[in-house]
Amino acid sequence: MRALLSRAAILLILAEIASGCGGQQTDPVGGALTTVVITPSTATLFTIAPGNTVMLSVVPKDQNGNTVTGAGAPTFSSENSAIATISNDGMVTAVAAGTAKITATLTAGGVTKEGIIGVTAQVVPMTGAVTAPHLAYSPTIIDVQAGGTVGWTNGIIAHTVTFTTAGAPESAAEFQDGSISRAFPTHGNFAYHCTIHPEMAGLVRVH
Repeated sequence: MRALLSRAAILLILAEIASGCGGQQTDPVGGALTTVVITPSTATLFTIAPGNTVMLSVVPKDQNGNTVTGAGAPTFSSENSAIATISNDGMVTAVAAGTAKITATLTAGGVTKEGIIGVTAQVVPMTGAVTAPHLAYSPTIIDVQAGGTVGWTNGIIAHTVTFTTAGAPESAAEFQDGSISRAFPTHGNFAYHCTIHPEMAGLVRVH
């Protein structure tokens, strides 16, 4: 009889525990919209293609940093459309040199929040300079306007500037302790490398 009572007591205790916990497990309450995260967080663009646009990604987050589901599509606005415009789907396009703020607005669960990023638009330079301090071109990618020039400077290690893209200017043979320059009259992306050190590669983007 004592064993039966003990079993009954145990069952009673378990029932009380379940009752105190609500009797059943419930799903956790989802977080509220707290922040609007925009990627990239900043953007530096040129005023002439290529490199004059960027697509924004917008993600709603709750107070714990989790993605909020059920949010509507974001709406966008530009603080200064004379500097940078924004399309309905989040494509930023640089128009003129300067800075502008882009705002993305989202609503979820009756809560509306905004995210803001800064955009810098810059004019493509007419000249560019590349050095080879070690076994690499620096910078790897150089941007100039059509009709501009790029100069390469080598130190004690000899390198070539050998173009592999059709329409590129004449390649430069091996040289050291000096500089060479080339003009780029037409738009395009012109890849080059060093034939002595194949791991060295660069790109001229002509806007």
